[in-house]
Amino acid sequence: MLDCLPKRIEPVGLADAGRSFRGKVPIAELPRLAPALYSSEGELDVRLEFGLNERCIRTVTGSIEGSLDLVCQRCLGSLRFPLALRIRLGVISDETQIRGLPEGYEPLLATGEPLATFDLIEDEVLLAIPAIPRHTEDEHCETEYENQPSPGKDNPFAVLGKLKS
Repeated sequence: MLDCLPKRIEPVGLADAGRSFRGKVPIAELPRLAPALYSSEGELDVRLEFGLNERCIRTVTGSIEGSLDLVCQRCLGSLRFPLALRIRLGVISDETQIRGLPEGYEPLLATGEPLATFDLIEDEVLLAIPAIPRHTEDEHCETEYENQPSPGKDNPFAVLGKLKS
């Protein structure tokens, strides 16, 4: 296993060769994740293993571990979100091969062009984070906000009521 993640990967060739990589990915280098983040500090530990399964299907397995500081959508404060993802991808060359993937594998379309490694990792992280991150009931938001009824305004039609009587 190499202790360095390549910038670009070619899944078919790497699976045929049975290569493995591990490394750290700076969270700041995942730009599509930025709108959901409170802070882009830190790194994610990534392990990728390319190979063939028992049915000779090319696979990418591995893990992504670390934690993210997401923006709580209730208080707009920092929300620590731990990541412990397992990657299980089946490499396909066209969409008709999706049905042939074993259960538990997601498709990874390989067109013959190298893929950006960080894009693959970012895709997996984006699928794992909640659509609306917020603190749980056990955790307290940094700012306690309570809905207050708006102050009553004078009814603009009250004048008409006086004319009626």
